[in-house]
Amino acid sequence: MMEEKGKENGIAAMAACYQKFDPAAYLQYNYTPPRADFSRKDSIVPWKLACLHRAFTEDVSGELLVDIGSGPTLYQVMSGCEVFNKLILTDFLEINRQELRRWLRDEGGCSLDWT
Repeated sequence: MMEEKGKENGIAAMAACYQKFDPAAYLQYNYTPPRADFSRKDSIVPWKLACLHRAFTEDVSGELLVDIGSGPTLYQVMSGCEVFNKLILTDFLEINRQELRRWLRDEGGCSLDWT
């Protein structure tokens, strides 16, 4: 009984911590230069995109692609759009889902333009 209560408290604490997540700060730090500097060969984001593109064009395809824990990002499924008919992105945080919806619906106020 005590162990179960400890798990519940741990889950609640983790959920509370994640509610403070700031998608705009995350996107700014991880998806703008220098990490996303497409003029540099050692930049991490272009490397990730190249690896994902290779995986989707050479190894993976299908009807439905489900991305669990998308966060406020699309980079991980961009190449998948070419080889899957339908994509579903999911995330625990409503704020991340809102960020993706704003971009998808072209509502403005997005922290990063994925086009």
